[in-house]
Amino acid sequence: MSHKPVLILDETLPTGLKANFAAVLGMSLGQLRPELVGAHTTTRDGQVLNGITTVALPVLGASAADLPTLFAAASDLPLRLAYMRAAFEAHDYADYSARIAAAPLAGHAPQAILLAGPRKAVDRICGSLPLLR
Repeated sequence: MSHKPVLILDETLPTGLKANFAAVLGMSLGQLRPELVGAHTTTRDGQVLNGITTVALPVLGASAADLPTLFAAASDLPLRLAYMRAAFEAHDYADYSARIAAAPLAGHAPQAILLAGPRKAVDRICGSLPLLR
């Protein structure tokens, strides 16, 4: 694959929220880049398992204060997704959409981001970040 995807989460979030935010962004990645999902595989006894990702998806940690800067630094990458605080606070998707539309990008706080692009460009932005613990 010519693009490297990475997830970057606010390292101070509770474990359950980290897992949820990663799952949400992973779903979006799968929708936007379906070629990253492999073919179904069959076990020896004939059970079909749906395809999973064909690429590694590192999950990195960063401070909440650094996430907006990292997101901005990725503005030229082919893929840049964010789980904004508005999503966590919203009651449903319509409420989320209204909250996002009510403020400029700088007025939103990302709690998790997913970046994908050429390996060197992605590494320049987040290569020094540690794996999430």
